[in-house]
Amino acid sequence: MFGLWLSYLRMILLLIHLINYTEAKRRLRWDCFDCQMGPQFADPEFKCNVGGSRSSLLNVELNLLKELDAIKVYVKISTRFKPTITYRKFFDITFNGCRAITDMVQGTMVSNMFNAIVKSSNQPRKCPIKKGVIYYHNISIEDALPTFVPSTQLFVQADFYSRRKLYLNVSLVGEITDK
Repeated sequence: MFGLWLSYLRMILLLIHLINYTEAKRRLRWDCFDCQMGPQFADPEFKCNVGGSRSSLLNVELNLLKELDAIKVYVKISTRFKPTITYRKFFDITFNGCRAITDMVQGTMVSNMFNAIVKSSNQPRKCPIKKGVIYYHNISIEDALPTFVPSTQLFVQADFYSRRKLYLNVSLVGEITDK
């Protein structure tokens, strides 16, 4: 009986902690943003850079040289809580990019992040992705970050494939902090 009561007490304390913890707003700062584009897919003069007064905004501009009718995406997010330890994989997923941009279910964490990314862009909402200039200006996912995400250092890698050929690799290093 005492063990059951102790379990309930732990659950209540955990809920109280989570309620108080989720009130904290998170900030995201990017230290490094590196993009590698396959030369057969884009003009070599593409741009990937960090901007904004707090280094929280990402900008991308590229001239796509060929149409992309099939997109496969691999995303891996790794975290570390102290600079002295190595990054540990937190999350990774592979998905059909064309299906994701066409059939995005609104109101989910993923859709909130996707909408934050494409808000100031000319990102097509379906495949094929036509050749030409594609831009993403002032991407900020701070507002889409779930409040339960702890302060941590991040390493994000995203690989984009078309017909089994890597056409874009994106690497980001940054940090999530309390407001």
